[in-house]
Amino acid sequence: MEKQQYCPICQQEVDYSSRYPKYLCGNCMDLCTDAKGRPVAFYNTSISGHGCQGEYKDTEERYEGNICYVNGIPCKAEEHHFGGIVVEVV
Repeated sequence: MEKQQYCPICQQEVDYSSRYPKYLCGNCMDLCTDAKGRPVAFYNTSISGHGCQGEYKDTEERYEGNICYVNGIPCKAEEHHFGGIVVEVV
């Protein structure tokens, strides 16, 4: 039997990952904000898919830290094991 996993925010089915059991689907990743509700996005700092940096979507200024919120739920962004960014509920 194939294992199933769901986004912890919206309950949409996502690909199973034992490494990231609480990762957000792409739609919910698009909803990341800072503590005051300002939209943020995260990206890799190198072309090879390493590092994790955030920026405010409205001004593209640097966002310090990797803690964000989706619908008031605290989450953490980090470099994905194979490159890219993963956001998980903390």
